[in-house]
Amino acid sequence: MTNLVTKRLRMVSWNQELVLAAIEDKSRLSQILELEVPHDFPSDPVREFLLPMTLEELERDPSIGQWSGMIVHVSNSILIGTMGFKSSPDELGNVEIGYDIIPKYQGQGYATEMAQALIEWAFHQSNVNSVTAECLVTNTPSVRVLEKVGMKKLSQVEDMIYWKIDKR
Repeated sequence: MTNLVTKRLRMVSWNQELVLAAIEDKSRLSQILELEVPHDFPSDPVREFLLPMTLEELERDPSIGQWSGMIVHVSNSILIGTMGFKSSPDELGNVEIGYDIIPKYQGQGYATEMAQALIEWAFHQSNVNSVTAECLVTNTPSVRVLEKVGMKKLSQVEDMIYWKIDKR
């Protein structure tokens, strides 16, 4: 996903140094990226669960960093969220997208803009056939993002909706 850029955003792929800085030292992360890192970046679930798993995966295979990263608001020079695929493609060519936007930047189309670009990037990879997602029924903003990027509801189990879009 190197140099993934949209009209208002760009993606910075994870590497071990960036993940460690995001977990332990946001001022270091700010220095490395030469960007503002807001106090609520990354969100607690991302910092406590996703980033430690990402770090473990990067230690095993540094190339895994190309599948996820941080979202930069270009004109404001600030990190506004994270987005990516939870892993590289499985044996059927499926990847699952996930994202997290800090509250101040929610509801402004940023998740949709970057998700569309990320899905397009994924479909240019020869080993990706489909992108999936899951979200809570009550997460109306995520439901809207997934609908806007063309994903279709596959099923709903209790309070979770499962989504998919196939390579065209």
